[in-house]
This record gives sequence, C-alpha cells and structure tokens, in this order.
Amino acid sequence: MAPVTDSEATAQKRKNHDEHAKRKRSKQHRSESKLAATNGGLSHHNVNGLGQSSDHGEKMALDIVGTDVQVTPRQRKEKKSSKRRHTTDDDTRTWRVSRPMGGRILDIDPILTADEKHLILAYHTSIQVYSATESLLFRQIQLPIASKHHQIVSVCQSPTSPELVWVASSSGRIWKLDWTNGSGSDVFLEVKCDFLNDMFIDAMKFAQKARDTLLVSVERDGKFHIQACEVKGMKLRACKDLYSSASIIENVRSVQNGRVLAASAEQTIILGVLRSEDIASQDQLDYEFFTFDTSDDVTCLDIRATERIHLNRKSQREASDMPVVDLVVGCARGPVLFYNDLLPQVQWLHSSKNRRYTLQPRKYHWHRKAVHAVKWSRDGNYIISGGSESTLVLWQLDTQKMDFLPHLSATIENIVVSTRGSSYVLHLNDNSTIILSTAEMKPTAYVSGVQTLLSPQPYSKDEAVRRIGQYPTTRLSKTPAAVNPLDRSKILLCVGNGQQTSHSGSGPSTPLIQTLDLTTMQSISKQALTRTNPTDVNTNAKGYAITEPRITGMAYSQDGRWLATTDEWQPPSRDVDVLDGSSSDRREVYLKFWSVPEPERENDSTKDQGAEPNTDQGNGSRSAAPRDLELMSRINSPHHTSQSESVFDVAADPKTERFATIGGDGVVRLWQPIVRQRNGVLIKGKGGHQLYNWTCSQVIYLHGNEAAGDLDDKPAPVRGSGAVSFSEDGSTLVCAIVHEHGSAVHIIDTESGDICNSVSGLINGDVQGIRVLSSYLIVLSDTLMVYDIVLDELRYAVQLRTNEDTHGPGAAVLSYLAVDYQTSRFAVAVTRSKVGPGGSRSELAVFNTEQCLPEKVQRFDYPITSLVASVGSSGFLVLDSAAQLWSVSESMDTKSLAFAQPLADLNLDHEQAAKTSDETTAVALLTEGDDGSASEDEMDVDMADDGTGGDDVYPAVVAPQRLAELFDTAPSFAMPPIEDMFYQVTKLFSTKVAVAAA
Repeated sequence: MAPVTDSEATAQKRKNHDEHAKRKRSKQHRSESKLAATNGGLSHHNVNGLGQSSDHGEKMALDIVGTDVQVTPRQRKEKKSSKRRHTTDDDTRTWRVSRPMGGRILDIDPILTADEKHLILAYHTSIQVYSATESLLFRQIQLPIASKHHQIVSVCQSPTSPELVWVASSSGRIWKLDWTNGSGSDVFLEVKCDFLNDMFIDAMKFAQKARDTLLVSVERDGKFHIQACEVKGMKLRACKDLYSSASIIENVRSVQNGRVLAASAEQTIILGVLRSEDIASQDQLDYEFFTFDTSDDVTCLDIRATERIHLNRKSQREASDMPVVDLVVGCARGPVLFYNDLLPQVQWLHSSKNRRYTLQPRKYHWHRKAVHAVKWSRDGNYIISGGSESTLVLWQLDTQKMDFLPHLSATIENIVVSTRGSSYVLHLNDNSTIILSTAEMKPTAYVSGVQTLLSPQPYSKDEAVRRIGQYPTTRLSKTPAAVNPLDRSKILLCVGNGQQTSHSGSGPSTPLIQTLDLTTMQSISKQALTRTNPTDVNTNAKGYAITEPRITGMAYSQDGRWLATTDEWQPPSRDVDVLDGSSSDRREVYLKFWSVPEPERENDSTKDQGAEPNTDQGNGSRSAAPRDLELMSRINSPHHTSQSESVFDVAADPKTERFATIGGDGVVRLWQPIVRQRNGVLIKGKGGHQLYNWTCSQVIYLHGNEAAGDLDDKPAPVRGSGAVSFSEDGSTLVCAIVHEHGSAVHIIDTESGDICNSVSGLINGDVQGIRVLSSYLIVLSDTLMVYDIVLDELRYAVQLRTNEDTHGPGAAVLSYLAVDYQTSRFAVAVTRSKVGPGGSRSELAVFNTEQCLPEKVQRFDYPITSLVASVGSSGFLVLDSAAQLWSVSESMDTKSLAFAQPLADLNLDHEQAAKTSDETTAVALLTEGDDGSASEDEMDVDMADDGTGGDDVYPAVVAPQRLAELFDTAPSFAMPPIEDMFYQVTKLFSTKVAVAAA
C-alpha cells in the first residue's frame, strides 16, 4: 500500500461515496484529517468515545467464557439492515472447527503387544494405537471423558484376551476396549469412589478358570483402599476391600495370577500373599498382608516371582512351595532398593520374636533426583531405571556393573520390557515414545507429537522432595509458531527440553524449535536455536537450576528461504544481587537469520527397504533426515539503549526478502540480506550455495528519538509493548507502540522511511498485535479496533472484557490476532488463565472487516497458546496448552488443511488388506469431512505384487494438498485429458519397491 496523499485520499473517498453513503461518519474527524494533511505536518488522529455508542465506531463485549455477544440496540438495527442490503456469498460463509489432533501422552506405562507390531499409548481423553514398525497412527479410540479435571489413570492389557485393554479414569469409570476394532468406548462400568488412583489387571483362577480381576486403588470416605472387582460382561458384580490405609496407595502390582500383590503408600511397602489358591468365587479371596518401611518415599516399583528350586529338605521345610519374590523400588531422592527373596524375610520379621529387626535391602544410588521408572529384565539379571538425567541405566546384579544409554531427548517417565524381552519401550517427558532393541540399544520406532509446554505444569516425581530453586510454574505464556510457505503441511513450534527441565529455571525456557508434520501429526526434527544443556549438569554450585534462553518470536520470509527468530535470556535476580545494577542490565537479546533448506523431493526408488527407520525424522519413514536450519547472521542487541532491549515483534515483507523489528528502544528497524564476500570474492557454503549477511537497512524513530543519528547512539528506553506488520503489497509498514507517555499507531512508507500518518486512541492497554487487511487497519489490545485507513475513520471496536471485570483479581488474559488474506477474514483468540477452581478457558472469534459481529465463535476448554493463519489455504491453526492442534477453516474450501486420520478409520490397515490378498498394500488418503470424520470421497487403491514380496511394500501416504495441486491448477475447460489425470493420480498412490540385490 503506497502512502496516501491528500489528493489520492479525496479521489478514493469520492469513488467509494455511493458504497459508504449509508454509513454515519464523523465529519469533524475527517475535517481535522484534511486540515493536518494540508498544513504539511503529520496527521495525528485521536479516536475517543470507545466506551459509548458514538459515530466513531460500534462497541460490543466479547465474553471469553461464553459465546453470547452483547450488542447495543443500534447495532441490532444496523445488522438487520445490513442483511437486507447484502446478499453476497460472504453472508453465507460458514466456518468449521476440526476435532483436536495431537495431545499429551500420559504418565502411564505404554503397552507393546506380544508380537511387537502395535504400540498402545494413553492420552487425556483417548487411547491411540500406533504401528510399531512404521510409527504411524493405526487407530484412535475416543473416550467420553467430559471434564478436563478427570483423566485416564491406568491402561492395562487383558491377560486372558490380548485384544482387549482395560482403561480406568480418575472418576471411577472403567472401559473394556477392543483395540483391534475400536469397540467398547460407549459402555463402561463405574466403581463407587471419590477418586480412583491406580488399577492393575491380573488373571485369577476361580474354580480353576482364569478370569480378569480388577485390582484398583481408590479413595473413599477419607481412606484409601485396595479393592478386587469382579466383572462379568460389562457389569460390576462385586468389589471386595483387601487392604486399607490412611496414606494414598500407588503402584499396585500383582504376579502369578494374583498369588502375590505389592503396592506402596509413601514410605511403606505393602506386600500381600494369597492364603489359599483353591477358591471358587471372589468372596473367598483372602490375603495375608505384610508392611515394612523404606528409608525414602517410594516413586515406583516392580515385582517378579519365580518358582522356588529346593536344594535340600531343610529349604523345602522352611520355605515350603512359596515363590521367590524379588522387589525393586525406586525412591524420591535417587536410590534404587533391591529386595531379594522377600517372602521368607517378611514372614520371619513379623513373628513376635523378630519385630525388632528390619529389612536390609541392597542399595544402588546413581540418580541425582527421583527415580521415575524402574523395571526388571525378563531374565531377572538386570534392573532398568530412568529419571530426569535423560539416561537409561542398566544395573547388572551379578557383576555390580552399570551400563548407560545417555543423551536421550528428555526425562524418562516410563519403562516397559516387551513380552519377548527383545525391546524396551521408553516414554519420555517431551511427549515422545521410543522403542529400543535390547541387543543393540538402537531405536526401531519413534512416536512424537506436539512438544510445546503444558499449562498448568504436569506433576513430576521430582516434586516429592522439595529442592532448592524448585518453584511450580503457573504462568501461561505464548508459543511462537510459523507455517512453512514452501510446505504448508509443516509447522514450526518453539519447545523446550521436556516439561520439567523447561520449568525448572526462573521462567519457562524454549530454546528448541520443532518441525511438525500436520499430515501425520509426527515430529520431523528438532533443532536448538539457542544455547542448551539438556543432558549436562544443569545446576549451579548452590543447587539452583540454570535457566536456558527462550525464543520470543519467529517469522518466515515470503519465499520461505529465510527464517528470522528472536531469543532472550535474563539471569535470575538472585544471581546478580551482589553485583551493581539489576538483572535486566545483563539481559541478552539476539536476532538471528537462518537459511531454510529447500524441501527435498520424494524419491521412492532410492528407499532402502532393509535399513533401520530414521528416528530423527520422527515418523519412522525410510527417507533421509531433513537438513537443519543454517545460521547466517546473529545480531547482538538489535534494539538497545543503555542496555539490551527486548524485541517486541518481528514481521516479514510479503513481497521482498526483508524483515522489520520493533523493540524496547522505540525504534523500528528494517533488515535485508547482502551477499557475503571477502576481498571481492563471493563466499559459498559447504554445499556450494551462496552465503549472505543480514544488516540493518533503515532505522525509523517513533517518539522523540530522532536526535539519535546512528545505531551507536542510545535512544530512550520504552517501558511497554509494540507490534509491527507490513501491508499486503509491502509498500506500507504499520507499527503500534505503547510507552509510559501514551500510545500511538504509525503508518510508515517503507521506501523513504517517513511516517505518513499517526493515529492515537486505537490502543487500550498493551498492544497484542497489528495487521493490515486491504484498506483496514486491525489493532488488538484490550480492545479490538478496525480502522479504515482510506476514509480516516474507525469502522468498529470490540471491547474485550478485562480480567478484573469477568474473573476477579489474579487472572491473566492473553490475546492473539491472525489474518487470512484469502478470505479477507481475521481471527481473534482470547485466553483467560487463572489458578484454582474453574481453571482456564479460551474463545476464538472469526471476524470480517464490514461487520462487528463475528461469523464464528468457538470455545476451547484449554487455554490457547498460539494462533497462526494457514498458508496456501483459508483458515487458521490453533494450539492449546494441552498440546492439541485445531484447524479452523471454511467448510467449502477444498484446499483447507486436513489433519492425519488413523489408518484403521480409513479401512486401510494391513490386517484388513490381507483378507483379500497377501500381496496387497494399504494406501492412506488423508482427508477429512466437515464433521471431523473421514470424507465420503475416500477410496482404496490396491497395488499388485511386483515380485519383490509383500513384506517390502510400504503404504503410500498422500497429503490432500498433493491432490489439490493436480485438480486446482486450471479451470475445468482447460484441464488436461482425463486419461492423463488418471495416470497422475495413480502415480501418487503407487510405491516403487527396491529389488534386493542377489
């Protein structure tokens, strides 16, 4: 958008006179604008009367916890008349919100099936089954868990029917699901309790017939109980209390068909032995319980039992036929306790003569903090443990030696040993699960979803012991995100080194950037953009955690070749108390420009069918790992006064390779690349590509800092906020600045750097975002303003309710703004974050520039942490604090992004295909209907065997945008022949198999 002169503005007003004749304008406001322009000075406008129904604009209240929009009688009248006047397609525009994808893997042991082909993971409200060979989502079973305060607490595979899994929620509901077909989610049984804490399933023999028996730990009437529940069909026949305690009972385990039962209650180990194995019904269950104390709080345990081998008659007389029970316990302060042949010892200690004695376990201590998971190996020769050190530890009992698998990506939360003993399954704290081969300790499968920070911070076993500098983080922060213009199915998210590590410092740290594939909901890569120390000793001499930097903003260039990021780090105030000045004086702020590698084209003929899957890619595919971003330039303190100032916002020019930043010094800077050379010779990188340096090309002072002549001068600092954005043609730069003396919105000519116009009164509170849509200026603060630049008037204003008015003191409000240029619509998201009952909620509204009432309003149960516009299609992408992604798009848009659908929902799984032909491969067409379910246009394509064998054929995954590129390239009358179109489509769905060399 070019600078608007007085003559051009007058001509534009005359041209649009008929269209805007029925709108009421402020004549005084326009006359002041013309007078200021005529006098040759800057045109300063002040928009007042936002709290009243005036001619300057309309006002309405958008409740962030409700969908009702309050309007004045005048607005209702204008809305009705507007409907009578306009009958265009925009009035019938409808928006749809997809079902959520992603989510967080819970702190529950994963299930690896006996054949090691499927991996079952538990999420907040669903059970997801993945292919262990390809790391693709096989089936998603949604559970009717209404409240976000209730979640899944245990998932156990049935020992009598391996195709069934038992799922328990904290509310007492229990489901029996068939993971092979997804049935069973609509029927549940309910255990009467105040809270269900844990569950374990064992096959107990009643009348010599093995049946699934539920061993649950529940809270009822202020006490905690271990109950045995008998289920027939899906009816709960009876529940018998086996043991009661005043402390919470956790880690319920059972071995040998319920013959031995173990659990923990704080520092107490509970061990139960079945008195008689000849029982006909559950009423005859009778356990003899023994309890003994440990030296530390118990965080995890594992039990194993083997048949006793008698070497002499004395051993047979003393121990009879009781099994050899070995128990390993992980504690909160790091030790691992090993109890060998436990039953004879506890029986001997509980006799009246030996009560003064105590058990002396074998103690292993390597972990610095709590042991998060501990398991026995199948042969009983090893103990496997893991914790916040991101290291898998194997304790060899015979030789007392330790083996390590260090430098994992995050804290180990759960460890599972496969039935065959050939694989380890590790659930990590960064929302990922990895399958390792026990022979080589190499990954064979990797499942990873959205790894952004959660709010509130999930409970960690490290919190069982209070440590120095350990403070729970309740503050909600925004997550910078960006969609790759070269591939709109890839999104970049700022993440940390796991939840506990990211929250361990003085504030949330997000030094990493994750590339997520939206078509498979799998992580492709993860790269550090700042300094990190995830697997090193990340505490100082006093025991405080070392805070890592956090990425505060990012933006892609218009061609997708460059990525600009800003990161910030500030030392905690406790570390600078003995020094002069404050911690802000030692703030480190960097602006970095990265070269984005071009997306590699798929080459199926080069796939190595015998190679191991690349776990760095995140989806288990056989293609090469993507190249990382390459740092081209790092600008230290891009905005500074007497100290480094924060970068408020960064924006990309939609027409050229140029970025703009606005910072705490009240200055706007434009950045452009120049060819890197030395002594007149061009410098190239390792791959032969040209290298560039990014420099500041323009400096624009906004409020009284014009005296500073160059970058070395130090303008006055700004204590407030700011935002910057380019117009659609890149000719105009708009920026909003808030400082201690007031606020203003400036319109700048990008060629000359002159401020063409300044408008005050558009900002109420801190500015959250600013955008230009056609001739309208959209400013988001505590009030949403839509300002017509050409007509110099406020179109309308939406008053967002403040946190004090709606939720009382202590609540925080975050706002987000994104613009969809294809539909000329923009979305506003408002998040209310509050600690305590009620939690947090968010609301998203889609507006157009002509009407003050939103076209779509959607509530979200979890706080929204990021909102971005889709690239190459209409709509928006929403990320919430539960690591879930939502797509908001037009219902009639064929190019809208569709999230990955489970293979089983498309009837394309290998088992279904094998019923028709052993050499048939499954083809996954990733489409989604308006209701979030599979589209009616899905189809199955069978490919004949080419002689290489069915085991070497892998499914072809075709994203929706690949089909859109074929069918949306030209009008129907200009399309190529139908035969050519058919071959192009079949080429996408065909896979070329590499023939093994003889």
